[in-house]
Amino acid sequence: MWWFSFDKDRDQVLAHAEASGVTKIIVPGTDLKTSKLAVELAKKYKGKIFAAVGIHPEESIINKQTDLQDQLTRIKELIDENREYIVAVGEVGTDAYTDELKSVLPLQQDFFRRQIEIAQEYGLPVIVHTRNSLTETLEVIDQMQVEPKGQFHCFSNDEEGLREVLKRGFSVSFAGNITWSKRVRRLVELVPNDKLLLETDSPLMMPRDSRGEPLMDNLRNEPINVTILARLQAELRGQPLKALEIQTSANAIELFRV
Repeated sequence: MWWFSFDKDRDQVLAHAEASGVTKIIVPGTDLKTSKLAVELAKKYKGKIFAAVGIHPEESIINKQTDLQDQLTRIKELIDENREYIVAVGEVGTDAYTDELKSVLPLQQDFFRRQIEIAQEYGLPVIVHTRNSLTETLEVIDQMQVEPKGQFHCFSNDEEGLREVLKRGFSVSFAGNITWSKRVRRLVELVPNDKLLLETDSPLMMPRDSRGEPLMDNLRNEPINVTILARLQAELRGQPLKALEIQTSANAIELFRV
């Protein structure tokens, strides 16, 4: 929701979502700047928007290591000063989508570990991003002295990967990828009721129709689209939509204390 494309109509977007039953939204940061924006939104829309703060693994190829370290220090300061508005540390994790990202995986793992430590220091869950790097992500998690808690968002790995994530106690959510990937869609029914969360990954990961065309004309994924994803997941799981909505809301409340 901090994305520039929402600057002109953010109030309307939130009102539209709320009218459809989407009353609480977690907005993650991807670096220090966007983490601050997430906190500002949580203050402005208190009780409706909740912030997650952190450094996304793609920042490892955008910033120098010293800059990343400075951002980590300031992320801690941001939590210290705004703890009541922050419900998680994220998005954090590892990403090996490109050769350039693969080349800095050790750096990504180091900063992922440090951010888990920050989350644990403040009693917060982590929102985990992992792409083509689940092994490296789980390596860090398994090395922690205290088992972290949190969510693997926009999950796109395979069935074995899902089992490994669930075995470690994490919750899982899917985004628009379930509308175009049959492989990912098959994973939806494998997530236990008490581990499923809903998300959009807005403004990215727009839900698409059977032809691969975006379901919305404005090409911007919005929070209201979580209702589309909820309906699809209820169908895939053979559950009544209302039951899924109640369960996933309860799961989010328990994990994030929103």
